[in-house]
Amino acid sequence: MNVEIIGDREFITSVQEQDGVWVLMAGQALYALPAEGGKALPVWSSAEKAEVFAEKLRKSGFIPTFVPASNFLGAAWLGSSSMQIVDVLASPQYGQESLTYTVDELRARLKT
Repeated sequence: MNVEIIGDREFITSVQEQDGVWVLMAGQALYALPAEGGKALPVWSSAEKAEVFAEKLRKSGFIPTFVPASNFLGAAWLGSSSMQIVDVLASPQYGQESLTYTVDELRARLKT
């Protein structure tokens, strides 16, 4: 079985079970990366995984913050034109390529 498929299943199941995702924030600042047409938003399935990633960043002050799925999938986050999120990086690990979803792909996967 493809490692990416296994990673996809684990990530989606974890997000559904906890009914949300973890992001990194420093005050009101959200950690995101530039992407074609907007931003790529790294999200994690646990606070611990997000913390490990945050520790390796050169930027300090980012802490794991839980976002309920209803807010994350709605107008406040993925549906927000001002946030310009086009891609979501699933539980990235520092220095490794991560599983990437477009906003529409992730919404569809989380509804299944």
